[in-house]
Amino acid sequence: MVDSLINKQLIAAIAVLLITGSSVAADEPDPAQALFEEAMDDRESGKIYDAIKIFENILATNPYLNRARLELAVAYHEASLYEKAIEQFQIVLDDPETPEAVRLAVLAYIGQLYSDELEPEGSHHFSQYAKAGVIYNSNINVVPGVGNIIVNGREFFLPSEEIASFGTDIVLSASHRYRRKKPFNVDGARTTFEWQSQASLSSNLYTETSDFNLNIVSADTGPAFISAGRWLGAIPFRVDYVNLGHSSLATAFSVNPYISFDFGNYRSILLESTFLTRRYADTINEPQDGNLLMAGAAYTSLLQSLNTGLEAGFRLRDRSAEDDQFAYDGLTLYFSGYYSLTDLSTTYLKFSYRNFDYKAPDTIIDSSNTTLIRKDDEITASIGYNLDIKDGFLASWVLNTEVAYTENESNIDAYDYDRLLVALNLSRYFQ
Repeated sequence: MVDSLINKQLIAAIAVLLITGSSVAADEPDPAQALFEEAMDDRESGKIYDAIKIFENILATNPYLNRARLELAVAYHEASLYEKAIEQFQIVLDDPETPEAVRLAVLAYIGQLYSDELEPEGSHHFSQYAKAGVIYNSNINVVPGVGNIIVNGREFFLPSEEIASFGTDIVLSASHRYRRKKPFNVDGARTTFEWQSQASLSSNLYTETSDFNLNIVSADTGPAFISAGRWLGAIPFRVDYVNLGHSSLATAFSVNPYISFDFGNYRSILLESTFLTRRYADTINEPQDGNLLMAGAAYTSLLQSLNTGLEAGFRLRDRSAEDDQFAYDGLTLYFSGYYSLTDLSTTYLKFSYRNFDYKAPDTIIDSSNTTLIRKDDEITASIGYNLDIKDGFLASWVLNTEVAYTENESNIDAYDYDRLLVALNLSRYFQ
């Protein structure tokens, strides 16, 4: 579409010079001018179909206003209404008053329009992502927010010592995106339909012991709707399979609808939700089977000539379980920001707070407990650095290093823990 954009700009520039028989001189009041400007504003903001209606109304009373007719043809093109676009262009070409420069620009645009019309009804886009690196985890044998774990039928409730270990960190993913060429009319705006799918593998393998190796296989697919410059939303359906140590741990199925509204000047608000059901693979962990409901919102903004970005948000969680001592309500608060040090390097920081208010007395520590209900507060802070590599053997890869610290405080002392995680990796998108 690059050629069509060039032609579009050329026609817009020449069209300003058009004065037809029904046009009014520039220094005189023109009742159609306000409508014309409104239509142009609507088209530039993505409300193509509203713009089309206004242009059509202008031409209904000013049929010789070729400037409006050219802009209407461009709007038809953006809405993939090719025959209507050509019809409007032809009217301009048939007008003997049309300047030769404008005629040539129109003919060039029509050539691009015919090319676009011959394209398939939809396009397929594929991409892959790879990340590989090493990590150091000071506490691999504690599960955040739970404080205990069962592996292969053996109970590792509260280890007397933290197990620290180096390990590998690997992520592989493949994505497919199908985009429908013809847009939809949603509230007067051009809205594109996509179907997005992705499959991924995430793996942490430790050198100290394999009992806490973590492998997650995920796949998601679902529709997405994009109104450029206005909003975008998606409804991905997801399945996650978790393998811990040497056996299956759990499988989760979820739907994660979200919508993001663009307020201009690189500011947006995200509304998200999750409906998840989790089932554990062995009878020992079956009391933790349950569902999760989550709803949240976030605000994102870019600052200082796009060199700085900020995001802040919250999530509310309600997790159910067959045994209520594993069920909880919770709040997540998070903040992140980045700053571009150079064109190729970025530093960033992240902060999150999570609380867990469990719904029944904890009997894991003390089987006779009938009153003490667990409450946890978890804080995680991290700082990282990214470097885009442009030359040499690793060109197009990104070098990333990150240090993260987590501290969990509980009203039951046995669940207190902290963790230091240091990561160094290379990542790349392939398209």
